[in-house]
Amino acid sequence: MRAAILALFAVVLLLGAGAASAQGGDTIGADTTQAQLGTRFTITLEVITEPGATVDIDPLAPSWNGVEVIAIQASEVVSEGAQDRHRIELAAAAFFPGEFEVAPAIMVTVDGSVTRRELPGFALSVPSSLPADAPLELIGGPAPQSISGGQSAFLVPAIVSGVALGVLFLAIGFAYLTRRFLRRRRRRAGTAEPPPLALPPLPGDDDILRDPVPAYRSMAASIRAAIADHYGIPARALTTAELARRMEDNGIDRWQARLVSGLLQNCDAVIYAGYRPAPDRRRADITMAEEILGGLS
Repeated sequence: MRAAILALFAVVLLLGAGAASAQGGDTIGADTTQAQLGTRFTITLEVITEPGATVDIDPLAPSWNGVEVIAIQASEVVSEGAQDRHRIELAAAAFFPGEFEVAPAIMVTVDGSVTRRELPGFALSVPSSLPADAPLELIGGPAPQSISGGQSAFLVPAIVSGVALGVLFLAIGFAYLTRRFLRRRRRRAGTAEPPPLALPPLPGDDDILRDPVPAYRSMAASIRAAIADHYGIPARALTTAELARRMEDNGIDRWQARLVSGLLQNCDAVIYAGYRPAPDRRRADITMAEEILGGLS
């Protein structure tokens, strides 16, 4: 009995490492308790932190239960003496029917130390788009009926002509591609491998403080180019959520994937959603980008 209690205590300690529960004063609210599939609704978070801390959304946490964050609509920080109150409004949507609890997860950064925190949950009901008594089977259409009229005299010649033209076009295309391939091969024979493309430079402090939109766009381009060159993932053609899933599917470190996803989400919010971080947060984003690029070099 004593050994079982000690084993249970060890499991609890392991599960709690690197994460924290909601702090006193953390609140969460939603403008609805019943959402339609794919319909936007607003979630408002109020998070209490130490002075100078930054708060990021962790959209990949399983506690969201199928609710996806679409955009950050508003964000502000109010100093209350010995603590800061972060108020964040999110646009979200549910894509799975059912009744479940949604517990938003965030990451709090204090002096370079990141702590994951799970906020209090709220109940959400997402009705199915099918009626309650709808049968879960496909209903066939009416039986086929014959129509009057005979086969056109031009049908067979037209089919034969189409097939002949298709074969001709395929032969021309194959000959063109073969000739082009052989020409490139002859041109590259005896030449050295081209040097790798240089990564777009990260913005400086003055650039990101003066005009954050191009600075965050350049930062996102640098991160995506580094991921593409280092792991062979088409990061430039993927959305932020698709890139995070692709990195985890390829066996890349889960924590690094979340750091990259969180930074790219901030870049998307600045570029597309009008989000303007505080100056300290902008400098912290540059520092995080430098650390990510340093780990990929």
